[in-house]
Amino acid sequence: MAAGVDLEAAGQDEQKYTTSNPLVRWLIGCLLVQVGQAIGPDPGRLADIGTGEGLALARVTPEGVTPIGVEFRFAKLALAVAAVPGLGATVGDIGLLPFPDASIDTVVCQEVLEHLPTVQPAVEELARITRGRCIFTVPHEPFFRLGNLARGKNVTRWGNDVEHLQQFTPRRLRSALEPHFGSVTVRRVTPWLMAVAEPR
Repeated sequence: MAAGVDLEAAGQDEQKYTTSNPLVRWLIGCLLVQVGQAIGPDPGRLADIGTGEGLALARVTPEGVTPIGVEFRFAKLALAVAAVPGLGATVGDIGLLPFPDASIDTVVCQEVLEHLPTVQPAVEELARITRGRCIFTVPHEPFFRLGNLARGKNVTRWGNDVEHLQQFTPRRLRSALEPHFGSVTVRRVTPWLMAVAEPR
C-alpha cells in the first residue's frame, strides 16, 4: 500500500460498487459479467483473494457455490461475511496465502495488483495455489486515469488514485503473469483489463 493510506479505507469497495453514477455502474456491471463468465457455473473450489467488502464477489459467485474470501483487513472481511452468504472468510496476506500448493480450482484476484508495491511475490503465490485457473482484473492505463479525469476525480494526480502503485497495460500485465503461469490470456474490458491464467 502507498505510504499514508488509511488501511481500513483503502479500496473503497462500497463507494465504487454502490455508486449512483449510471455510466460507472454500467461499466462495473460489464466487468463483473466478464469475470462471472470466466468463473463459469461450476468453478470447483473458489477463492477470492483481496475480497474487500465482498461486494464484487457476491455478484460473480455462481448459485450454490460457497466461496472462500481472503482479506488482510479484518473490518472489511467482516462486511464480506455479511455480503456473501456462507463465505469461508480468512484473514491473510496475498504474499503468504494459507492454502497448500495447487489446492484452489478457481482463484479470483480483482483489482488488487495495482495496490501492491511489488507484484511478483503475490503473482508467484497465486500461481502456487492455483489448480485450474486464476482470474485477474486491474485498471487499464492510461484509460482508467483518463476516465477519472473526465469525472473530475484525482485531478491533481492526473487521474491516478493515491493507492494505485502499479500501472498496467496489456503487455505489462502479461509480462507480470507469464513467468509464473503456463498460459495467459489478457482481454480489454474498458477501463479494466482481465487476465485468465492457467498453471504450467
